[in-house]
Amino acid sequence: MLELISAARRRKRPPTHQLFDVVTMEFRVGLLDIDLNMHLNNAKYLKFMDRSRLEHAVVTGLLNRMLEARCNGVVANTEIAYIRELRPYQQFQVHTRILGWDDKYVYYDQRFESQRKLHTHALLRVANVYGGKSVSPQTVQEMTGINLTSPALPEYVEQWKRLLQTKRRLTESD
Repeated sequence: MLELISAARRRKRPPTHQLFDVVTMEFRVGLLDIDLNMHLNNAKYLKFMDRSRLEHAVVTGLLNRMLEARCNGVVANTEIAYIRELRPYQQFQVHTRILGWDDKYVYYDQRFESQRKLHTHALLRVANVYGGKSVSPQTVQEMTGINLTSPALPEYVEQWKRLLQTKRRLTESD
C-alpha cells in the first residue's frame, strides 16, 4: 500500500525515462519472501514484477497519463522461466521494459538479475481497460497523447503469441 501511495505522489513529476527505456529496481530477498526450499517463493516474483512495472509507469510518465485518461492496464498473461534461485538476503535487480504492442496488448519484458547473472525471465502481456472494457493500445495512445510507434516485437514474443492462440482454441473447444 505504501508503494501505491508513493507512486501516486510521484506520478506528476517530470519523466526521467522514455517509454521504451529499461527501468531497474534493487531488492533483497527477505525472510518472509522464501518458501520451504529456502529460496524466493514463486508468488513473490509476481509481487516484485508488479512493483517494478509500477515504477516503470511512474518514471516514464505513463502512470500519470493513464490515470488522467481514466484508463488502466491489467495483466492478461504471464510466462516465467526460473533459471537460478534467489536465496535469503540475496540482493537482486528487476529490469523492466516495454517491448511494444499489437492491436490488443502491450508486451513487457522483466528480468531478475543478481551479480550480473540472469535468474528469472518473464514476459507479460497487458490489456488496457477503459470504462470496464478492453481498449486497444492505439486508443490508449490517442487518449493519453503518447502517439508512439511500436517497435517490431521480437520473434520470441511472436512465438509466445502463437502458443497463447493455440491454447485459447483448445479451451474454447472444451
